[in-house]
Amino acid sequence: MAQVDTSSEPAANTKNQILENARQLFALHGYDGTSIRQLTASLNITPAALYYHFASKNDVLEGLAAKLHDESDAFLERIRHFGQSQQDLREALNQYYDLLADDIHVFRLVYNDAAIQFTPIGHRLRAQAREFYAYLVGPNPSVEDRMRAAGAVGVIRLSLEQRGMEPAKHREIIVKRAFGVMADV
Repeated sequence: MAQVDTSSEPAANTKNQILENARQLFALHGYDGTSIRQLTASLNITPAALYYHFASKNDVLEGLAAKLHDESDAFLERIRHFGQSQQDLREALNQYYDLLADDIHVFRLVYNDAAIQFTPIGHRLRAQAREFYAYLVGPNPSVEDRMRAAGAVGVIRLSLEQRGMEPAKHREIIVKRAFGVMADV
């Protein structure tokens, strides 16, 4: 009978625990306010155990934001093929909503923590946000175009950031409002 190697399961579990713990501690104390000792003490692991999985605190942050970053890249690749029609803009807002809803806690960390914004992953995520905004405003945007795009993104982001909000339950109405702002209706 073939044996299954399960030696990587505890390692993967420890890595996931470190990431979840980091998300909570970064949210509570900020990125700069969270030490390696704090990251390890609450998990009853040694700093060496953390360094087995991550080379630095920045690597922990990179691991935490990897899913949001990778899914944002995929999202941006999809909308590069969109036009500026009402249907395309609505679909882009729908996909943006789903992207943020899937990882709103990490998005909130990156958006609200200035120290994270100036890390390499923070720079990359901000560049992705600028690319999406550039798509929304279109070529040669007016001041009104810029305001509508900012308003539409704000409707989605701020709605999702509300504690206790159920993303799946309110998706349709939030995206409809965001599109209304975007289309100025």
